[in-house]
This record gives sequence, C-alpha cells and structure tokens, in this order.
Amino acid sequence: MSSLRKILLGSALFAALLCAPAWLQADDNDRSKVIDGFVAHVDQMTATDQATKDQAKAAVEKLRQDAETQADAISEGLMLIHPDYRQALATADGDIGQALIALRPWIESNDRYASADASFYLARALVNAERFEDALPLLETVASQLADFTLHSAAATYFVGVANAKLLQNQKAVDALSAFLQQYQDAPERLRVSAWRQIQELATIEEGQLADAHQRMDFSRRKLDQEDSGDTTQEQQNKVVGILAKLIREQEKKECSSCNSKKNCEGQNQSQAKKSGKKDSESQGKSQAGGKSNNPNGVAERVYSDGPASPWSKLRDRSRDPAYSAIKDQLPAKYREIVERYTEKAQSGQPSSGGSE
Repeated sequence: MSSLRKILLGSALFAALLCAPAWLQADDNDRSKVIDGFVAHVDQMTATDQATKDQAKAAVEKLRQDAETQADAISEGLMLIHPDYRQALATADGDIGQALIALRPWIESNDRYASADASFYLARALVNAERFEDALPLLETVASQLADFTLHSAAATYFVGVANAKLLQNQKAVDALSAFLQQYQDAPERLRVSAWRQIQELATIEEGQLADAHQRMDFSRRKLDQEDSGDTTQEQQNKVVGILAKLIREQEKKECSSCNSKKNCEGQNQSQAKKSGKKDSESQGKSQAGGKSNNPNGVAERVYSDGPASPWSKLRDRSRDPAYSAIKDQLPAKYREIVERYTEKAQSGQPSSGGSE
C-alpha cells in the first residue's frame, strides 16, 4: 500500500472519530427502531399465547436498558417464544456440523428476525472454526439485507472485515472494517480496537514482502488443517515459495555488495571453497577408514526418486543456505513461528504443487 493511501486512510478514520457524537445518536435510534419492530412483531404472532408474548416483551425491554446486554434482547425474546430455537442455538457452541443442521431451518424461516439471528450465530461459529468461506455470505446478509431485523449488524460488519482479510481480500477487509468504525461508534470497545489494529496491519502488507508471505502462509495453514490441498491452496503455497525465494536472492545480493568489489567477493568465495574442500577431504578420508557409510566416500546426497523436485522441496534445501538462514534470523517472532509451523506441515507430506514429493 502506497504512503499516500496510508495517509488518506488515516485521515478518513480520524474524520470518522471527530463525527462520533452524531453517529452515536443515530446508532441509538436505529437499535430502538429494531427493538420496537420486534415487539410489534411479537404482538402479531397468532400461534403464541399472550402470556408467552408478555414474558418475551418484558425480557426484551429489560435487556434494551443496558448497553452491554442490549444486543442480546431480540435473541432472548426469540428463545422465549420458540423453545426449539433455544436448543438449536446451543449447538452453535459445539460441533459445527450439528450447528449447521440445527440452525439451517431457522435461517430459512419466513420470520426475518429469527433468520437474521440464526444466520449471525451460525456465521460466528463458522468464523471460530476458521471456515471463513462459509461464514462470509451469512455475515454479508446480516449486515445488509437483514440489518433492520437484528441487533447484530455491527458485529456482522466487523466479522465481514475479518473474514475478507483471512481470505486475502485485503481491500474488501479494509472497506468493511472502516465502515464498521464509521457506522457503529458505540460498538464494544474490544471490537473497535481490534478493527483499528487490523486496518493498520493490512495497510502494511505490500505484495512480495514478508507480511504478504505471512498472510498467505496463514491462509495455506488453515486450508491444510481443513485437509484442503486443492488448486487454491497450491497456488498460495507456490506464491509463498516465490516470495521467500525472491527475498533470499535480495539478501544474497546485499551480502555480496558488502564486499569491496566483485573480484574481492569472488576471491573470498574461492578461499572459503578451498577451505571447505580441505575439510571435506579430511571427512571423506575418515569415512573411508571407518567403512560404515552407505554413501560413496561418506557423502550424503539427496535423491528425488519421484522426478524433479517441487518448488517446496527446493525451498526446504535452502535451509542449508546461509542466505536463507540470514533471512530467517531477521524475521519478526510471529513470522518465524508461522514459517516453522508451515514448514512442519509441508514436511509431513502435504504437497505444495500438483505432484507429490
């Protein structure tokens, strides 16, 4: 992201904060309209007895008075009116497969309040399970088409940003998170702080750099955890390989440029090669004397019996390269951790390209 874009983004967010009081009042009015609409909806239910209606409306009115519990007002009302919905909603905290089965009828219900509520909670469960592809359509529906029938439109908008970032759709993520900050000034502080930080992190991601590799590694790690090694996963893995290879070449150039001249640099390399050759000779002699090595002269050689090495195999062998080690040593802690996790996953047998190793 260019410096100009970062400045414009920061200016837009700062302007949003300056306008907070006006939007804060608008948020209050919007939520009151949603709650009033739900109360009227309860009154019109013909299949529900009056005692249950009164109980549900009383619960809604009680929760609406507290900013911390207000978002749950409609959910509580729905659970009192529909005991089966309470049971279905409980599955959202358990097995995701059961949640899909239990909440799907409510999502498809003609009751738009129930549909919006069930869609949000299922989407949140999918986000927690890192199934962002499945969660995103539900979140977008809650944040737009069903926004007038739920108190979860703010959180849904926030999670739209989260999901897009995890799916490598960074501009869409920034747009959603910025909209969240602008439109929902009284959203929970933890969500607002998280949204702000994510926007700043996304602004630092430049194609072909470490942050870009880190994001793509996390995408691939998630896919491999879900046993999805399809074309999309392989494409992102190959891009990671390309980014790291480019960074290795850049590091090698920097190391070489530190020499006084190209001649001196080559001289140092030749000198190091001679010293290395001497040590190898001594090592080979010891191996021949011992007679315990299965390899000629005791020199281990990696053979790719299944054909040409994949890009990931070549990258693994780069771990012996001082230039690669130098890059890894310079990685921030969070990047080093995910590189190691990613390497372990790849070395366990997961392919990084069309063929297996």
